Amino acid sequence: MKAVYFGGDITNPTSILRINSFRKAGVHVSSFTFRRRKFNSAFEPDWQNYHLGYTADRNYSLRILAIMRACWIVAQNKRVFDGADFLYARMIDMALIAQFAKWWFGLNSKLVYEIEDVQAVFFKKTNAGRFFRWVERRILARAQLLVVLSPGFVRGYLAPIQGYEGPFFVLENKLQLPSPDAPTSELADRWRTERDRWIIGWFGTLRCARSMSLLSEIAARLGDRVEIRTRGFPTETGLAYYLSFVEAHPNWSYGGEYSIPKDLEEMYGSVHFSWCFDFLDAGGNSNLLLACRMYQGGYYGSVPLISKDSEMERFLAPHGIGHAFAEPIAESISTFLEGLTWTDYEKEREKMLNLRRELFLDTGADMPRLIAAIREAPQSLTMATS
Repeated sequence: MKAVYFGGDITNPTSILRINSFRKAGVHVSSFTFRRRKFNSAFEPDWQNYHLGYTADRNYSLRILAIMRACWIVAQNKRVFDGADFLYARMIDMALIAQFAKWWFGLNSKLVYEIEDVQAVFFKKTNAGRFFRWVERRILARAQLLVVLSPGFVRGYLAPIQGYEGPFFVLENKLQLPSPDAPTSELADRWRTERDRWIIGWFGTLRCARSMSLLSEIAARLGDRVEIRTRGFPTETGLAYYLSFVEAHPNWSYGGEYSIPKDLEEMYGSVHFSWCFDFLDAGGNSNLLLACRMYQGGYYGSVPLISKDSEMERFLAPHGIGHAFAEPIAESISTFLEGLTWTDYEKEREKMLNLRRELFLDTGADMPRLIAAIREAPQSLTMATS
């Protein structure tokens, strides 16, 4: 098959993962992508990619001009679309550009629309919220297949708010490794030597300001009985603001950016718990997502700390792993850690490791199933968009 991928940030590890997954499954992929100035900035694709310019997180007003410029670039590259079986667009702005390509070139290619997050504006009862929902309903009505990274997006947003009744495919952001059957090294067992304190790891896009405050409170409450280790980049607050929290606590360290999957074993193998809270869009996307760090940490046995009544609790609870907390969160976690025994922790970690292939690892089966779903998707569909 031949595909053209449209992405909002080519430096994002999940975008790179998605394209490489298609390529490994035998799909010829070209891409039209923006970039964002935050991390992994040196990355250069080793496939045919057309640079659309730079955008910024949540800056929707500037995004309109960027979309117009991107459409102009697309219009100059008809040959890229010759013989394309499907156009794969991540998020609403990229779906608009993909839809433009279909219209401009008169393509019969299928449109696949991926939702990796449901931005806060889509939940708002404002004119802006109504406008964005209206635009998305037009996309949903024209897409042959919807791909979501969490079933919570369908249950908590698409079905009740957008009235979506069309086909969808759940493609979890499971951990991808060069060799799914490769054994772990001694790095994955470093947690066993850290028995004098509980270590919480917060790794990834450090976008949640409330998580910073909660971890600060936990660090202050427990002192040398806990250690906070973080790596990644604070996209919403900026590095200086984030470091003001880190530097206020002797039991909090920041290790800078990291590489996926190369650094994951060392990172998660040296901590006891993964901080999987997200309050950036509380009551909306934050409650519905399945975080990458849950999969990455889970594979190496790091026990997830999660929000009560979240999609991650629904995902983990049937297996008896992970710990969900309600308000007051910092107090509840501190009390939990103070009462936790090493024996109980070892048992849970062992259970995590026994389930890691089933729950957290991409064994190579998901992408062929997605490609089959794209093949089987009807060329046209009728759906409710009320």
